Amino acid sequence: MADERDLAAGAADLEKLADELDGQVYVTTVVTGGGRRPALQVTDRAAMQRAEYIYSDGESFWWGWAERFAGVGDIAAAAAAVDRVLRVIGGNR
Repeated sequence: MADERDLAAGAADLEKLADELDGQVYVTTVVTGGGRRPALQVTDRAAMQRAEYIYSDGESFWWGWAERFAGVGDIAAAAAAVDRVLRVIGGNR
């Protein structure tokens, strides 16, 4: 089980990432509780089946498939990566 401080730090990082993503394009929800590591669910408004879960360990952002994609200190790069992946999944917009 994750340390409570780690969980709080991860949730704060995910909130920052959610704020950076375009709210016109994506629905974002930070999922917390149950002693589990918080996750950010990002869903494309144009096609709700295009969604990803993102995690933070306090240092990096991770895809749900356990691949690191950005440091938490570079929110803009992390948001751009999320946008790129969801565009690839859904084709070019």
